[in-house]
Amino acid sequence: MSVPADALYTQLYEGLQAVATPAQKAAAEAYFKGAIPFVGVKGPDVDALFKASRPARAKLEPGARFALAIRLLDSDPAELRQLGVLLLHADRKILPAGWLGPIEGLLDRRCTNWGTADAFAGRVLRYRLPDDADRGRITGWSLAASPWRRRMACVAFVNEAHKGLYGAEIGVVVRGALQLDHRFSQLGAGWLLRNRWLAAPAEVEAFLWAERGRMRREALRYAIEKMPSALQRAFLHDVTKLRD
Repeated sequence: MSVPADALYTQLYEGLQAVATPAQKAAAEAYFKGAIPFVGVKGPDVDALFKASRPARAKLEPGARFALAIRLLDSDPAELRQLGVLLLHADRKILPAGWLGPIEGLLDRRCTNWGTADAFAGRVLRYRLPDDADRGRITGWSLAASPWRRRMACVAFVNEAHKGLYGAEIGVVVRGALQLDHRFSQLGAGWLLRNRWLAAPAEVEAFLWAERGRMRREALRYAIEKMPSALQRAFLHDVTKLRD
């Protein structure tokens, strides 16, 4: 990595430390139940630091910015990972070809909490869906060993599902997420089904009648949240047979 990129990484980390507070660190780590360490900086302050770094970022070549984003994403503190996501989002239209495959191991290490996983999926992966190669790679995560990567595959499609887009891919990633008895993998599927129902209600209802037996109750509740009350009650009938 170039010296300017190294210097910017250090500048960003020191910028976080300058505005961090012990109270915010303790509150954030308690909220995430110790799943990820924090420096102790509120989200708006992280955003402000990223915005202030724009002149320095603009001096880097795209390849150096991408390497910096990956280094940030592969850091311990959540706020550095957030900065990595913000940088990838900023360069979302010019990410290098084939970029996802080489970082899958990193994602399996670092995106193991809903905060990082959903930010990466919603701020980065979502915008790569029009790219056939990236969409295919994301859809293939339906078979990933990591339940978090299966969740990210679902979350990537959440904001497009109500538009009636990507129906085939949505079916694949939902089935993949529900194959695992993992809370957050299944909640990702439920979230996606909830939005897909707005575009294809009959399809989603038929799917839920067939598959609800292997869904966690919480995931089913996510999936039916926007349905009429009577239909929700019908799906939840005899709900004691569903897993917690």
